[in-house]
Amino acid sequence: MNGSQGAPRAVRSGYGFVMMSFLIPALAVFVTGGIALRLWYRHWRRARIAARRRVEAPNSHYSSQGVQNQVDRERWGGIKMQALHPLNQEEVVRLLNVVDEDGIKSLSPRDRLFLDNMTLPRMGV
Repeated sequence: MNGSQGAPRAVRSGYGFVMMSFLIPALAVFVTGGIALRLWYRHWRRARIAARRRVEAPNSHYSSQGVQNQVDRERWGGIKMQALHPLNQEEVVRLLNVVDEDGIKSLSPRDRLFLDNMTLPRMGV
């Protein structure tokens, strides 16, 4: 039975085998860790962007300057002239003409305040 066992088996020993048996699992761990790190970073970045995003609520109290100007112009257009003193009537007509010709941005803060004071809710009518 000395030589009847067939071809000799390859001996798995030496530096190359030990290096390969360590390198393949280490490479697998490295690749898996890299994939997991990338997935975590993408999740973290999406969460960070979502946290910084400002979305207005549908019934938010905030409105843009253009919408505010339009609401103001509609409110000022509803001023009842017959309820005002004749001097105030002249000033309201003059300011509304300025708004119609040059736009609301041409009014000074003082003019806007005057028109706001002439509206119905502020007059108590």
